[in-house]
Amino acid sequence: QLRMPGGREALAYLNGRGLSDEIIYRFRLGYAPPGNVLKTHLAREGIKEHQMIDAGLVGKPDDGRSPYDYFRDRVIFPIKDRRGQPIAFGGRVMGDGNPKYLNSPESALFHKGRVLYGLAQARASAHKEGAVIVTEGYMDVIALHRAGFHNAVAPLGTALTEDQLRELWKLAPEPTLCFDGDSAGRRAASRGAERALPLLKPGQSLRFAMLPAGQD
Repeated sequence: QLRMPGGREALAYLNGRGLSDEIIYRFRLGYAPPGNVLKTHLAREGIKEHQMIDAGLVGKPDDGRSPYDYFRDRVIFPIKDRRGQPIAFGGRVMGDGNPKYLNSPESALFHKGRVLYGLAQARASAHKEGAVIVTEGYMDVIALHRAGFHNAVAPLGTALTEDQLRELWKLAPEPTLCFDGDSAGRRAASRGAERALPLLKPGQSLRFAMLPAGQD
């Protein structure tokens, strides 16, 4: 859909953020159009409605209305497991809607507190360099990859969890936390330190890269 006429605005947004076709392809970025396009397509393919709901692709309102595409009119960021298989999605709204970023709901495949965005792309570089950079969001990870830091990952819109820290320590002994240079970024770094303290071992710690105030 990103390359279809309806995705023109989404593609322009990504290009405007400096993303090349190569980066868009590497991260498999896409576009979810308005309406129930995905639900209709999956039904044609023989996928049952309850399967769409269980997979987090379709939402079911509590008030009895018809199920609907979970992601609508959003740029789509596939979220992959360690093997590089898509297990969930993140979506950035086009325009001023809320929430600005939306993740797939929890499912049998996806537990956001255990997953790091960009892990599949970062694993080889992190192991080779013995270092991994943890930043705040999808676009931060992609921006770092564009700049040659191919060992960047991010939690999924929440504070780092113990499971994510353990995943990071599999990649490198001292991951570097690099969050935005604002009060929220400093709080996120502090929370990461507090979460890590009980888990520290010899040769297993954290580093911090503090950005100037106002920079991200």
